Amino acid sequence: MKNTVIALLVTILLVAVVNLLASLGLLGVAGNTGSGSFEYKVLNAQQMDTIGFRAIAEEEGIEVSEEGEINFPKEMVDKIAKINMLPRTIQEVEKDGGWNLSGITADNHYIFRRAK
Repeated sequence: MKNTVIALLVTILLVAVVNLLASLGLLGVAGNTGSGSFEYKVLNAQQMDTIGFRAIAEEEGIEVSEEGEINFPKEMVDKIAKINMLPRTIQEVEKDGGWNLSGITADNHYIFRRAK
């Protein structure tokens, strides 16, 4: 019985030491990607809308003015609704430089990341 308790304590100690070394970055454990291996890009809701509107205007052949104004026809209301445009906007950002959507904050900031 005493040998079993000692074996369990040694096992727990070894696991704790390995965990400590992995968290310090001294061990290359699979899935442990350090914070320095990614670069991040954060876009607010207005920037995302601009990207989405421009992508849809380009797809439909609608001209964008010098000031960045776009006049969509009334028939396109469903296509430019936020719920329909968001997936397209995310795809546009992702294909521009290999960005991947990492998360969205409560105040509508879209966080993208890519490997360095």
